[in-house]
Amino acid sequence: MKFLTLSLYHPRVMKGGAQYVAKDLHDAAAADADIDAVMLAAIDGRMFPQYSKTGSSITALPDTDAEFLMPGQRFDDFFHRIYDPRRNKALKHFLEDHRPDVIHMHHSLWVGLEVIDLIRQTLPDVKLIYTLHEYLPICHRQGQLYRYHEGGICQDTRPDQCVGCFPDRDVDEFILRRRGFRRAFAMVDQFVAPSQYLKDRYVDWGLPADKITVIANGHHRRRPENFVPSHSPELNVFGFFGQFVDAKGIDVGLKAARRVAEATGREVEIKVFGGNKEYATADYLAKIEAVLDDAPEELIVTEVGSYSRDNVFELMSSVDWVLTPSIWPETFGLVVSEAWDARRPVLASRAGGLSDRIVDGVNGFSFLPGSDTELAQLMETCIGNAELWQKMARGMGDEITVTQAWEAHKAVIAGIGTAVPAE
Repeated sequence: MKFLTLSLYHPRVMKGGAQYVAKDLHDAAAADADIDAVMLAAIDGRMFPQYSKTGSSITALPDTDAEFLMPGQRFDDFFHRIYDPRRNKALKHFLEDHRPDVIHMHHSLWVGLEVIDLIRQTLPDVKLIYTLHEYLPICHRQGQLYRYHEGGICQDTRPDQCVGCFPDRDVDEFILRRRGFRRAFAMVDQFVAPSQYLKDRYVDWGLPADKITVIANGHHRRRPENFVPSHSPELNVFGFFGQFVDAKGIDVGLKAARRVAEATGREVEIKVFGGNKEYATADYLAKIEAVLDDAPEELIVTEVGSYSRDNVFELMSSVDWVLTPSIWPETFGLVVSEAWDARRPVLASRAGGLSDRIVDGVNGFSFLPGSDTELAQLMETCIGNAELWQKMARGMGDEITVTQAWEAHKAVIAGIGTAVPAE
């Protein structure tokens, strides 16, 4: 079987959860003796000009086998379309040359919805699956389903509500945007969602429930054999892992830690392992500075910086508890998988895909999104509680592996009958 992965970016170009998931599944397919696997990653050619070549719209990624990049120049981030006839002509030739039996799309960002039309016109019988990594088709606000002007998760995604976040656009524009996504998605054979919550939101939006299969994102286990988890003497070290941006709720974690330090007089240490701080808004950074201003000496905050998959197990093992205080409804939460691999209990917002995964008192605790008071109460319960920590460290199970996730995807592919005809 010839299998083509069509993704947003490549981890070597830009790191990110969707990129890692796409690359992991491509690698699993490439390792399968029955599969001829090729990967094509769409990228912003203006941001990464080193990967663009004059006269060539698709280029091989150096030092790889069957991995290619497709730089784009003009992407409409509202309607998710690429206005580049030359690039799409090159993609048509690429599809004709490789003639995959299955195409697995991982995004429309910098890929373009028109590519689905192109695929159906070029290879009408190909099996087409699409992984829904976030809510971008539903929500133009970075796909976060969060209403910043109201301070809460968006529960009503109808076009007349979208203008509340974008008052410079009118309702008709959002109607057309939704129509464009729905029309393109009607040509997809099957969707994959990493959590039940994500599936439910897309069903509410209009996708048929029987066309969405829930498959958790596979995880590369890095825990050594016979690993025995250990903790700090005071069990008071909390770690944040992720992007240093508004939606991740670092300020919530810091506020909670300050509350605990002030109320108990005990040391509370927060280690922040976060990259992409340059993408945080000025207001958000000011909010964090305000939390730390005149903070008690018992609050110890260390900003470590970004991390990689290669050292995340070691870094996770350097903290006692992992904080995931996101204010938006996370679709899955790869950080949670990495924490559990290191046998670290997770304190996570009760939102989105995180709600599907956290079992209070078994593998962590959940709290109301944005509630630093509720999180502070949980942190007080956790600090110094060796019996609780040991119980959870021993009780948490293993996550689905990448190989298991690939086998689940193969089952989805096998279940696809006749391809959806082009409109």
